[in-house]
Amino acid sequence: MQPLVIDLRGKMVVIAGGGRIAARKAKVLDAELADITFIAPGFSEEVLELSVLKGYKLVERGALASDFAEAFLVILATNNREVNAELVRTLPPSQLVCVVDESGEGNVTFPATVRRGHLQVAVTSNGASPKLTRKLKRELEEQFDFSWISYTEFLAEFRRLVKLLPLTFEEKGELLWEVLEEKYRLDVEVREEKLAELELLSGRVIGG
Repeated sequence: MQPLVIDLRGKMVVIAGGGRIAARKAKVLDAELADITFIAPGFSEEVLELSVLKGYKLVERGALASDFAEAFLVILATNNREVNAELVRTLPPSQLVCVVDESGEGNVTFPATVRRGHLQVAVTSNGASPKLTRKLKRELEEQFDFSWISYTEFLAEFRRLVKLLPLTFEEKGELLWEVLEEKYRLDVEVREEKLAELELLSGRVIGG
């Protein structure tokens, strides 16, 4: 399995299922601004609440193969093993498919993810031990605390300014490596001073 980071903004995601697991997958995708549709004979209160809050579409019936024709990503999360297995057999091998109760039948799995601003750290055991995955996620959440949110915002702005400078590739690389020192993550004042210094330099370059 090869990990990929995929932009789902505006992409159609069809979830077959209307229960707790289907809702959980939708929550994972919530920040991605995907176009989500649930298809199921009935929906849990959690899914109904999500549809109201997030504007997700609901189709109240059993899923058909034709429902997935335009989907960028398919999530098979019905509470019936046979239904999931039958649906996955109808889908083309080129389609992205997550089968929640039997990951080996699909070609997509959802890793445990820790998000801190621009930083995303994902871990999976590829089904060997979900408990290990959860354990590692907890450890990563402690390692990458919330200080990383403002730090990665600083790194993004710093990189934007560095790209404006008429420096060589190597010189820009040295500047970008410098701000990976721990002091820049831990000290807001040090970050602000560094940004002010770079903004001044950028202004001089742009203004001539």
